[in-house]
Parts: sequence; C-alpha cells; structure tokens
Amino acid sequence: MISHSLTNLIFIRICIFLLEYALFIELSLLILTSLFFGPQPTSGSPTAIALKLFILTLCILEISSLLFLYLPHKERLLKSKAIYPSPPLTRSQRQALFQQCTANVPDWHRYLQLWFLNAPLTEIKRDNIRDFILWGFFDTDSTAPLTPEIEPEIDSYISHIETLSNRKFPPGRGNSTTALRLTFDPIQTRYRSIIWYLLVCAVDAFTHLTLYRNNFSHHRPYFPPPQTTATVVSPKIFHSFPPPVLSHLFPHRPPSPANHLSYYLRPHRSPTHKPVIFLHGIGIGLYPYPPLLLSLPKEIGILILENLPFSSRLTCPPLSKTLFLQELSSILSHLPPCWEEFTLVTHSYGSVLATHILSDTTLSPRVTSLVLIDPVTILLHLPDVAYNFTRRQPAKANEWQLWYFASTDLGVGEGLGRYFFWRENILWREDLTTTTTQRRKVAVVLSGRDLIVDTGTVAKYLACEEGDWTKEKDHRWTTTTATTDVPAKKTHKTRDGIEIIWFPELDHAQVFEQKKDYQLVAEVVESYSGHKKEDGK
Repeated sequence: MISHSLTNLIFIRICIFLLEYALFIELSLLILTSLFFGPQPTSGSPTAIALKLFILTLCILEISSLLFLYLPHKERLLKSKAIYPSPPLTRSQRQALFQQCTANVPDWHRYLQLWFLNAPLTEIKRDNIRDFILWGFFDTDSTAPLTPEIEPEIDSYISHIETLSNRKFPPGRGNSTTALRLTFDPIQTRYRSIIWYLLVCAVDAFTHLTLYRNNFSHHRPYFPPPQTTATVVSPKIFHSFPPPVLSHLFPHRPPSPANHLSYYLRPHRSPTHKPVIFLHGIGIGLYPYPPLLLSLPKEIGILILENLPFSSRLTCPPLSKTLFLQELSSILSHLPPCWEEFTLVTHSYGSVLATHILSDTTLSPRVTSLVLIDPVTILLHLPDVAYNFTRRQPAKANEWQLWYFASTDLGVGEGLGRYFFWRENILWREDLTTTTTQRRKVAVVLSGRDLIVDTGTVAKYLACEEGDWTKEKDHRWTTTTATTDVPAKKTHKTRDGIEIIWFPELDHAQVFEQKKDYQLVAEVVESYSGHKKEDGK
C-alpha cells in the first residue's frame, strides 16, 4: 500500500485514469495517427508504420478484452444473487449472536453512522434499523414475507439497540437513509484495460519464477470447473484470465487434487518445526509475499493456497465455506503425514478462510499455531471494514489505490457483494486460542495506520484482561506518536496467550515492504511453528 503524499496522489490518479479510459485513449490516438500519417496502416515512414500498427494492435486487444472478457463477467455479476448459508440461524442462535455483537460495540454513534452511510442520526428511524436487522440476522429484507413470530423478535432487538445507544428511533423511514447491506446493495465496479491484465500476467510470471527457483512447485486443477469465464473461449485455456503462463511451460507436476483450488508447495523436511499454510489477501496475487515466506528456513514446508477471485483475475466466483473446507481437506489428504499439524499464517482477507478452518471440527485441531497479519474478521460486526472497503469515497493516495485496484475489481466486488456472509466470517477472541485438544499459540499483527481495519479497537478488544473492554481507554502501546524514535514494533501478550504485534507507523500490507518489518514477522512464524511449547520455541 502506497503512503499518502501529493506526488503519490497525482501518480495514482493518473494510473487510474489511463487504465479506466484506455479504450478511449487508444481510439483517440488511432484517429490522430491516421490524420497525421494517413489512414492506411502501411503508409508513411517506418516509424509511422510501427506506431500505427502498435496502436491498432492495442485497440484490437482492448476491444476483444471488452467484448469477450469484461462484458461477460460483468453480465454474470449483474445476474448473480447471494445464496445464504444453510441452514439459517435458529431464534436462539440469532439471539446469542445479537447479544454478542451488541455487547462489543465501543461507540454507538460511530456504529450507526457508518452502517447507515453517514446519514444524520436524526434520519435513522425505526424502519431503517429494522431493514438492517433483517439483513444482518435473517438474511432477508422487508419485501419478503415474514412469519408472525419474527416481528416481536425484531422489535426486541430494536428496543435493545435503543437502550444501549441511549437513543429512541422515531417511527417510519428516514429520507434517503439506507443501511450498508453488502449482499443486497448494487456492486460498484470499474473497467480495467487489457494492459492491466498483461501487467498482472507479468507480475504473476515473476512471482512464479521466484517461487520455482526456491523449490516451490505449482499444482493447479487438471480439469477446471465448468462455471468458468466467458463462454466464447475454451474454459481449459481461460479457467482464469490472465492464465498462469509459466505454469504451463515448466516441468509437469501432479495436478491439484482439488477441483478449484491451485497451490504452491515447498516440501517439509524440518524435524524441529511444523509446516506452514499461508492464505493471502486481496491484491495482485502472491506478489507481496515471497520476501516473508522465503525468510523462513528452507526446511520448513509451505503450502500457499491461491484464491484467484481475489487476485486481480477474471475467473470463477469464490468457493463457499463448505466447498473450500472440502477442497483444502482433499489437498491435505494427499500430503505426507508430517502435514497432520501445521502453523496457519494469513494476511488480510485470508483471515476469512482462517475463520472457516477454525470453525471446522476436523481441521481446527490441526492448527497448532496461528499468525494473523492485518486480519479483517476480528470484530467484523463493526462497520469499519465493510465501509472503508466498499463505501468510503477515496481522498488520499492509499484510499484511491484501495478503491480502484481492490474494491471495484470485478472479482472482488462479486466475492464481497454476493459471497461474503459476515456471520460465518466473524472471528471472536475465544475462537483464536482454544482447540479441543490443546491451547493454540496465536499472534495478531496489526498496523497502526491501517486504512481498512480500526486496529486500535481490535487491539483493545484482544488485550482486555477482564471486564467490559468497550469502557477502557486505548492502550499506550497502540498510540502512534509524531516523534522520530517510534519503535519498529511493540508487543503485548494477553492473559489468554495472544501475542499482539503492533507496527505503529505502517498501513495495511506495508509490513511486507521492508526487510526490517517482515523479518520480525518471519521470526514469529518460525518460533510458533517449532515443536516446543514453552515461550513459543
């Protein structure tokens, strides 16, 4: 993530303009070159001919990309409907979840304002709250028929919110007041030039080479799933676009035993450490992560799962929780017995998949240690992650980068808007450490200047020893100062054994950019993956 400055702001706005309006720019250049050098592609000097052919080729590629890749995916997105987790929550489950969520709201004013998109509090009325509750706890809206016993339950929830927020909601519906409801709301996307996908292809090739040279093998499904990209091209070629070109060129490896998940694997040979499974975040694939992963001893095995819908690709929709767990289990069943237990390391959106693993009765006991980097699922019921990622109007350079290159990506928009269900993705403090067999070692890496997550609140929640954490003040070690002697990191170990690693000066994902930062995280991962339990070694 780039830092905010005037130079970076100008740079990122220019990049966005060029990529979003590439087709118009290329057609304009084609017209200008035709006016200056003649309409025939082969007329004029050699330089003029080369320039015209280059621009013509770009136009052809751009139009082809628009017609055969972007528009079919856009059409699929417009037609897609959320398929909610089944079975739905029972009344007792809803009540327990509602009580847990409302007991963990530190600022009701901020909570209501962000979930209702900065509407004036006076315009948030009873029916608006009702719509929000129907979405959040019933997976429906006010237009759907409701059973008679649901109405008193909803009224009790509204009354409870009124009590906690010290606010009485007037009857009716506020003018132009709507709640943020991810799976109901229209999905905002922006066009990306074929040039962007060619850059993604180049970056992916570079990452593949880096991993290949360091003893990683790439395993992709032999038969791509049927619900692939545009039907005008062969799904065996374009299971995802851009395709993994170098993966086709390097020596044959056994295919992934999963039908959808591809992965990179480094064999595990360490007698003193357990292997590592890494789950990446939203972005340009695996590009940011090799420096961290290659900092681990070469004997430690690493399994890197690829989550292509969140990797700047045009591909299939994300897997459901059930299907993801099935496919991960299938992959693990084909690995040697040394993979029976492992350290789970995640970044950003990877914490969503980690939540699924930790909730699974078969896989969860196999996670002996857990390292969450920039997690987005802790206190997910608070509005910050959803609002900052999908609704905030960008102003700073890093916000523009997040908005265009992540939030408005077709795959990301579809994944978050139709396949992201907060109640099966939320992670609570008690979910982190306890397994059925032993106490799990846990580290949570947070960035003080994170533009997505309210990391100060997350840190305060995790660090609270007893009592109501929402009433406590921010911890001194989470306060970012303006002095020049701010330490690279601060650590705090909770009574539950959760180690909080705080980088006060970093933004989301910046921990991977400088060696002094990611080396500290690598040391934690190496320590946690050790067989000995004392002091994490």
